[in-house]
Amino acid sequence: EKGIEDGMKQAMAGAEREQSEGASGKWVAHWKMVHLVRPVWEKVGDDNQAGRVFPPLTYTAQDADDLFLLEPAPRTIRGARNLLSVALQYGNAFFQGMQAVALKPADFFGNDDILYLMEDAATGEIRLSILWEWLHKGGRLTENDLELGVSEGDEFTLGLFGRLYAEEFEKLLAAADRDVYEHSKRTTLPIAGAIVDAYVKSELKPPWYIDLLNMNLDNADFEIARERIGMYLQALTKDGTRITDNQDFD
Repeated sequence: EKGIEDGMKQAMAGAEREQSEGASGKWVAHWKMVHLVRPVWEKVGDDNQAGRVFPPLTYTAQDADDLFLLEPAPRTIRGARNLLSVALQYGNAFFQGMQAVALKPADFFGNDDILYLMEDAATGEIRLSILWEWLHKGGRLTENDLELGVSEGDEFTLGLFGRLYAEEFEKLLAAADRDVYEHSKRTTLPIAGAIVDAYVKSELKPPWYIDLLNMNLDNADFEIARERIGMYLQALTKDGTRITDNQDFD
């Protein structure tokens, strides 16, 4: 019950934020959530928020600079673990033929108080994008973490990312088959891991996580995957070329 209650609170908070930002509705994972989130828009009154006036868009130099700023939002070790664990699992699930899948961070496997969330290519992209932003824009932690020995104000460094990556990957290797398919731990999970690691560490931000997943669809050879990841990043760095095809399907 606690998991459901907390999950619905998160869903409502998300709906209220989306409504306040101008969205005309919200995607839900189950039809029984419709009656919970619909009132957020019903109380506004106008269909599609048509009667609402939003500030005009501006295109100043400050606007351009602001595109590269980190949002003043929480940056925590718990958050980084959650982002990393689910991004790894999504890549692995994609290789298993699932484009949308219910996932939760490895630390909460078996904990019914933490619900699974529906993940798809878009949310996978967002998770890796956030980690890349923290690492390459000098993001600083907003709270202490006694387990890792880091403090509020410490920078989210390459070394810190590497430690979290190793720990979260090991948790997935140790997970039960119901959470991470046993056969995938020696085939597609390492490939998903190599993609996540390369994406976050790349000096030039890759435009899409899904590109690297598509390049390795139906490939279970780790060395071939490494070659393809390297080829993608090399082409991107050289002249901005974005490779979107899978060589096996030519």
